[in-house]
Amino acid sequence: MGTDKLYAEVVVDVAVHRVDRPFTYVVPVRYREQVQPGMRVKVPFGRRQEKGYIVGLSHNCPVAGMEIKEIEDIVDEVPVISSELLALARWMAAYYLCPLVEALNCIVPARLRRIKRKDLEERKEEGNGEPLQLPPVLTPPQEEVLAVLRPSLREGRKEVFLLHGVTGSGKTEVYLRAIEEVLAVGRQALVLVPEISLTPQMVERFKNRFGSRVAVWHSALSQKERNDEWLRIFSGRADIVVGARSAVFAPLRKPGLIVIDEEHENTYKQEESPRYHAREVALMRAKLAQCPVILGSATPSLESFRRAETGEYHLLSLPARVDNRPLPRVEIVDLREELKEGNRSVFSRLLQKEMAERLRRGEQIILFLNRRGFSTFVVCRECGLVMKCRRCDVSLTYHAGVNELRCHYCGLRVANPDSCPQCGSRYIRYFGTGTQKIEEEVKRLFPWARVLRMDVDTTSRRGAHEKIINLFREGKADILIGTQMIAKGLDIPAVTLVGVVSADTVLNLPDFRAAERTFQLVTQVAGRAGRGKIPGQVVVQSYNPDHYAIQAVRNHDYHSFYRREMEYRQRMKYPPFTHLLRVVVLGRKEEQVVRGAQFLGAELRLQMEQAGVTGVSLLGPAPAPLQKLKDTYRWQMALKGPEPEELRWLLRRALDVVKEAREMAPVGLQIDMDPMGMI
Repeated sequence: MGTDKLYAEVVVDVAVHRVDRPFTYVVPVRYREQVQPGMRVKVPFGRRQEKGYIVGLSHNCPVAGMEIKEIEDIVDEVPVISSELLALARWMAAYYLCPLVEALNCIVPARLRRIKRKDLEERKEEGNGEPLQLPPVLTPPQEEVLAVLRPSLREGRKEVFLLHGVTGSGKTEVYLRAIEEVLAVGRQALVLVPEISLTPQMVERFKNRFGSRVAVWHSALSQKERNDEWLRIFSGRADIVVGARSAVFAPLRKPGLIVIDEEHENTYKQEESPRYHAREVALMRAKLAQCPVILGSATPSLESFRRAETGEYHLLSLPARVDNRPLPRVEIVDLREELKEGNRSVFSRLLQKEMAERLRRGEQIILFLNRRGFSTFVVCRECGLVMKCRRCDVSLTYHAGVNELRCHYCGLRVANPDSCPQCGSRYIRYFGTGTQKIEEEVKRLFPWARVLRMDVDTTSRRGAHEKIINLFREGKADILIGTQMIAKGLDIPAVTLVGVVSADTVLNLPDFRAAERTFQLVTQVAGRAGRGKIPGQVVVQSYNPDHYAIQAVRNHDYHSFYRREMEYRQRMKYPPFTHLLRVVVLGRKEEQVVRGAQFLGAELRLQMEQAGVTGVSLLGPAPAPLQKLKDTYRWQMALKGPEPEELRWLLRRALDVVKEAREMAPVGLQIDMDPMGMI
């Protein structure tokens, strides 16, 4: 029934599933002309006052016969969440099974100051008199790519383009020219990069071209910087946003283009709730905003390349480096042979020889190791056999406490062997080494070399990424040792040698994406070599030199890798042929976690049976690879099937049944739709 009162639907900032719904409040007369959806407000909630977001307004009272409280105060004079971003938050909550308020809190930065009406006034900032860099002459392939892109950019079509370009082919220049096109028609651009460490380099290139029109957005900004940059974007004073994962929520009012550089990177996946993938969120945002998306990569994700194959995306190609510079020569070293020849160093004889030669010539070297210390795998140093699960075809993980090998997909357990089951050798080793060990070995072999190390330990301080990269770029170090953060984005002409200390560190993770990540990482880090006038060389060390991922790197052959990996994924019914929905059960007492996981798993199987679902399978429950983390025990399971909607429906049904059960009371749940891994 209509009344003269105005009611607001408010999502209260309490991230608990039982209050994951809007609550109704009366809008006081004094605020009736001001309130709009997307505003922040303060409301009474229980005995406290809480912040909330208005998500709807109505003159009809939705709850009859109840006393409805009033909004106590409005925080902002204007909506801080546009209707487009409000729709995006609703989609995130439904797709990723997270409370709506968590999605809204992604969009509005924590501790954002009160926004007033005058802040919405669009004021263009004056290139501060700095000279803007002139663009280079485009290569013919770049011209061809832009010719395809221009109609979509100018007309605002909601199309997706996959730009597959080898390392050094000039993808960034294509982004810059595409942005010029959308700025010319009065729209704005958003550019995502996968790592905070890459942001300063990308920002430098964009500011050289566009000056102060560029805003920066990532999690390492101070609170004042976040407020200032958000307001520049919100007001339209900056119409280009460059940033990491969270920049996908930048408050642009007229998005005309979204670019996702290195679209394959798993760092675009948020590891805490809401566990969104920035690429998928960006695709939905572009759909809502009616604008094109460019996904760029030298090693596209299997999901994206398959969508291009089926015609869902437009495939664009940059098959050669700028100025026809050659791709680096890649040589594969068999570490089994190194052992047989008596070399127990972490560096092969070839890599040592090439390092000595580069140091003699005054050239620079990158040494790459992607260390994942918790996931030690077992390898035979004689024949190269890696112990794998016979059911899931992923490597088994060694658990020192119980001296056994486990599969973290299906729960299989086997005793740790004393000898290799394939060749009988007793040279069974738990493989793993770290960047510090690499640094020590470099200093032992080349005590005069100037060495920098870039990993989690050396980059914990603010600005450390940029400082290390600048020192190396300026030639103040000869060798840069690093983990994944050095694998991409670095464009340093003096680097002529890249050494991949162990390709197997990633290849043998207990993860169905292990081969894909190996190919992507090694290809990306190999691409750091030979970007100047001197041709580059790459030495890849491996106990599995004949693996198709390693061989594809040797030949810079994405397509052969893609074909082999897709055969495996289809045979095992893994993404992109299916979707996964992962559930982690966690708690302080192990027996409670085990009981809760088994109880939920049994209910999921019952729901599948009752609903007659045939295309869905349940993996687990089984201990998580990190079975105990921060004094919390963890078990996991995963639904696997072709339709994500069906997986979410099954989980909701099971949770509705078990949520009040005593078995679930002492444990918590983490829900991850489309997980990037099962670690």
